[in-house]
Amino acid sequence: MSIENNQGTIVEAELREELTGFENFFSRIGFKRIDGSVYGLLVIAKKPLTSEEIEQTLNLSQSAISLSLKTLSHFGVIETSGDRDQVGGTKARVHTAKEDSLAIVASVFRKREEEIISDFKKMALRILDKSQNPEDLSRKKRLQSIILTCEIAESVMHFVSTMTQNKSKKEYIDQYEQMIKKLPKALDLINSSVNSLNSLSTPLSELSHHMKNNFTETLTDKFKTNLKGLYEKR
Repeated sequence: MSIENNQGTIVEAELREELTGFENFFSRIGFKRIDGSVYGLLVIAKKPLTSEEIEQTLNLSQSAISLSLKTLSHFGVIETSGDRDQVGGTKARVHTAKEDSLAIVASVFRKREEEIISDFKKMALRILDKSQNPEDLSRKKRLQSIILTCEIAESVMHFVSTMTQNKSKKEYIDQYEQMIKKLPKALDLINSSVNSLNSLSTPLSELSHHMKNNFTETLTDKFKTNLKGLYEKR
């Protein structure tokens, strides 16, 4: 049995049961379960929905739905568009889930994770700066590992953000979908290209800042070259 209103089917009943999966996922990544419910409903709904339709389908209060819609909108998860005519001549705004999931991830990175990672990295750098005695060697290694991990996370977030920004540029529009499809293979190529690091006698975390920068630049250049090669072969 489908869930319907006076304007037709909103979502099939068997798909309504799948909202638990959205709730669990959102809860695990730090959002509220209701945010997962609302987002999931907008993903599987047959059409954009008004806040009232969301309330009725999920059997939740207007205030709860309103707050969730604001959260999802803030993180770029949903889109709110023009008014839709309703029974009685009134109009209502309608909401839908964005089709580009990578853009959603980039928005969440930019508005939440980037600041969290940056603050954590700064804290580790402060402690590292105060750990210059010989007996601090083990502590320094742990802190350097934390800092390097943060830098990797920052690089990934920057890369995803750059991809989504480029999507809106005319010269990248036709390439975007192919880039997404080819990305796993490109990353595999990068991974195979850095196996030589295993032969280094000095751990990466103990390399000088200058050497780490050179390594990062080289890795980035190699990624771009590999990705370009994949495009030329498509």
